[in-house]
Amino acid sequence: MLKYKNILVPYDGSAHAKKAMAQAADLAAAGEGTKLYIVSVCNMVSAMSNFDQVSIAEGCLTSKLSEDLEAHCRRDLKEAAAMVPEGVAHETVFEIGSPGPVILSIAEDKGCDLIVMGSRGLGPLKGIFMGSVSSYIVSRGKYPVLIVK
Repeated sequence: MLKYKNILVPYDGSAHAKKAMAQAADLAAAGEGTKLYIVSVCNMVSAMSNFDQVSIAEGCLTSKLSEDLEAHCRRDLKEAAAMVPEGVAHETVFEIGSPGPVILSIAEDKGCDLIVMGSRGLGPLKGIFMGSVSSYIVSRGKYPVLIVK
């Protein structure tokens, strides 16, 4: 079995992300000195694009929505961290931006040698085999990727 030292898990709270988190935790527990990086990327632009008809001229709604989205992402990280077995080193990472590029940037910064992710997240394209973020990571990344369905 291959031994990984740094495993990155993008986590958005979806059913597929939970399965990926469980798989990554098992892999990390099986390795000696393996560290998990649990990543949540909050895409504010995508989330706010759903509010076409809402007037946000004064910025109040935008600010409140940003705070709520960030709080939601941070709750997701706590949920994922609770799934890590005792004794497995892990770090949570929260970023704002476009998920694909941000995930790859974090993988580079942390020296990750594996990315474990769900086949689909909470995005608008449900029902396709592989979501846009997982597809981006597989096609643009230089890392081995384990896609969990």
